[in-house]
Amino acid sequence: MDISELMISVEWLNNRNMKVKIPKVNQTDIIRIIRRDFPHEKVETIHEILNDYNSNNESGNRRVHASILKLSNGNLNSLIEYVEKAKKDFRDVISLSENPNYWNIAFDESITEKEKNLLISKDWEQYQKWLST
Repeated sequence: MDISELMISVEWLNNRNMKVKIPKVNQTDIIRIIRRDFPHEKVETIHEILNDYNSNNESGNRRVHASILKLSNGNLNSLIEYVEKAKKDFRDVISLSENPNYWNIAFDESITEKEKNLLISKDWEQYQKWLST
C-alpha cells in the first residue's frame, strides 16, 4: 500500500473562531499502528485493552484509539493508563495527542489568533507525520 493511501482526511470545525483539524482514522490505520509500535506477540492484547474504551460511535472510537496509541508510544503500561483516562473523559487523550501545543495555550488570551493558528498547523503536521510513519 502506498503511504499516500494511509494519510488521514480532514474535516474543519469552528472552535472559538479557530479552525481545528479533526483526523479521520480508519481501522486499517489502527492495525498498522499497533503492528508498528508494539511487539507482534502483544497485538491481540493491545486490541483487547483498546476495546476497553468504547463509545457508541465507531469513528469516534478509532479516533480515541489512535490517540491512546500515540500517547502510549509503544508502552503497554502507558496504553492501559491512557485507556483509563479516555474512559473518564475522551477529550483529555484527544487534545494531548492531536493538539498538544495548542491546548497548552488555548485559553491564554495574550496569544494572538495568528500564533494559535500556527500552533494548530504545527500540531497537525506532527500528527500526520506520526500517523503516516
